[in-house]
Amino acid sequence: MSDSDQITGLIKLASDPGQLQNAQHIAAQRLLNFDGEVYPQDGCAITLSVLLQDAGIPVPDTFQALAMGNVLKNRGWTTVQLGQQQAGDVGSTCGPQPDHGRDHIYLVLKPLNSDEMVIADNQSPQPHFRFVSGQDKTPTKFFLRAPAPAS
Repeated sequence: MSDSDQITGLIKLASDPGQLQNAQHIAAQRLLNFDGEVYPQDGCAITLSVLLQDAGIPVPDTFQALAMGNVLKNRGWTTVQLGQQQAGDVGSTCGPQPDHGRDHIYLVLKPLNSDEMVIADNQSPQPHFRFVSGQDKTPTKFFLRAPAPAS
C-alpha cells in the first residue's frame, strides 16, 4: 500500500488524544535513548516518525525536523503551497539549513482556513491549533503531501 493509502488511518490515530499521547511517550523514550534530550524539546520529528510508523508508513526513526522532511521527499511526498494544505499533509518551518530552536515539523489534522489548522505534534498532548503564518510560533514554509497511489 502507498503512503497515501495510510493517511486516513494516520489522521484518525493522531486525532485521538490517547493514541497521540502514546506516540509521544514512545518518541520521548527514543529521543532520550538517542541523545539524552528530554522530551518535548526537539521531539517533533521523532513524534511524527512514530505516528507515521504506527499508521503503517515505514519511515526510520528521525530526530531532526529538516531530516524528516527529506525522508518524506525521498518517499515521493510533494511540496504543497501555503494555504493549500489539507488533512494528512505535513507542515514544515525548515529552510535549507538546520535552524535549531526554529525548525519544526507537524501533521495537519484539519485545515480551518488558509492560515489556521488543527495539528498534532510534540507540543501538546492533544490536537491543537497552529497558524501557517506562525503568529507566536515560527511560520510554516511549506507542506508535504503523500503521493497519489499509482493507478
